[in-house]
Amino acid sequence: MDVWPLPRIDARRCTGCERCVEICPTQALAQVAEKAVLRYPEQCIYCTLCEDICPTQAIALPFLVVFGDAQDK
Repeated sequence: MDVWPLPRIDARRCTGCERCVEICPTQALAQVAEKAVLRYPEQCIYCTLCEDICPTQAIALPFLVVFGDAQDK
């Protein structure tokens, strides 16, 4: 699959605390205009640290469920 789900940041809920930016191990997040943004999506490793640390639940990491063929068993 060419398109993977990326973290979504709700700017209305983001308070600009920078916790997610500071904890991101790949520096995929940045602070822009006092809000967190996914500045480098190609660097995101989907570790969920940003989602876990956000005090306002402004970050959501959707998951992609991929079902294998019955032949794969």
